Amino acid sequence: MLIDKISYRSLLKEINPSIKIFFMVITLIFLIVTDKKEVFLFNFILFNAIMIVFVKVKIKELLYLYIVPAFFIFTTALSLLWIKKDVITFLFRSFSSICVVYALICSTPISDFDYVFEKLKFPKIFRELFLLIYKFIFVLFDVKDKLLNAQNSRLGYVNYKSSLKSFSMLVAAIFRKTAYYNENSVKAVNSRLGKNFIFVHKKYKKVGKEIFFVIFVCLINLVMVVV
Repeated sequence: MLIDKISYRSLLKEINPSIKIFFMVITLIFLIVTDKKEVFLFNFILFNAIMIVFVKVKIKELLYLYIVPAFFIFTTALSLLWIKKDVITFLFRSFSSICVVYALICSTPISDFDYVFEKLKFPKIFRELFLLIYKFIFVLFDVKDKLLNAQNSRLGYVNYKSSLKSFSMLVAAIFRKTAYYNENSVKAVNSRLGKNFIFVHKKYKKVGKEIFFVIFVCLINLVMVVV
């Protein structure tokens, strides 16, 4: 998936994930509690700039990421317009919040979240399920892409009749493959007697100079919210 590829090439991936999650959560709180558009605009510009400069997200990729949430945001905005609510504030808050979330997940590989979950004393079963479900989503999409390419190369969707047949075969093959990977995962857990954690996260650097940037941005947000 695109987000996972971006997170692994990000220049910010080596930063301690706890400081990144703390930063994004505090920023989201500021965005939720205020109605000031300058706060929304400041964070939208800042976090988009971070994604482009430091996370190395291409403009085309960034626009692609915004397509799906933008559809739901605008459809909701139409309903708010119908009942005469403040649509402009809703749009500003929605896009700035999505921008903050994207900055987090695009700069932090999903396995790094387990480091924070462990520090917060989340149960091991929750951590394993979280990572396994995420990994299986990738398996499903990867299998789908490979099978779809194979079917297209054999003209599997050349007409309506063949398309129906190819699609049913595609769905069945995807579930067979995911069941196969699931079985292997269960064997891996059983081979460790269910005691050892499946995923091992790397060691992270201690919080460094980036904390000054986080404090600086939080202070700017606090001043704009309060004043």
